[in-house]
Amino acid sequence: MERILVSMNCRSGSWGAWSRAISLAGRIDAKLFALLVLPPSVKGAGIEEHNAPCWTRERLELLIETAKSEGARVDYFISEGDYEEEVIRFVEQNRITLVIAEHPDLDDPHSERDMAQIRKIQHRIACRVELVSPRKTRNLQHRREQKS
Repeated sequence: MERILVSMNCRSGSWGAWSRAISLAGRIDAKLFALLVLPPSVKGAGIEEHNAPCWTRERLELLIETAKSEGARVDYFISEGDYEEEVIRFVEQNRITLVIAEHPDLDDPHSERDMAQIRKIQHRIACRVELVSPRKTRNLQHRREQKS
C-alpha cells in the first residue's frame, strides 16, 4: 500500500501538494499523512509568537476533515524542529513511499532556500518525491482580462 506524505512549514501551506495528494490517494487507495513542521520554540518567547502559523493549522485541519468525510484515510501530525530533519525522520519512521511537495513559488524571496531544502530531503530519503507547481491564479486572471 502506498503511504503518501505532504509536509508543510509555517510559511508555506503546500495547498497544491495537498490537493494533489488527496486526489491521488483516492484513486490508488493510499494512506495519506499530513505533517506540519513548526519552528523550534525560542525560550522566553511568548505563546503568540510560537502559534503564528495558526491559520495554516486551522486550514489544514478543515481540509483533513473534508477529506475524511469523503472516505480518505488521513493521519495528521505536528512536529517542532528543523524542517528538513523532521521530514526525513518522519519518512523513515513511517515507511513513506511517496512525498508530495509544493514547488516553491519563484516570486517568493525564499524560493531558493525552499528548493534547496527539498533537494536535501530528496537526497536523504529512499522514496519518490513528486513536486507540484502552484497555480498562478493572477496569471489566469490576467489572461481572462486580456481576452475580454
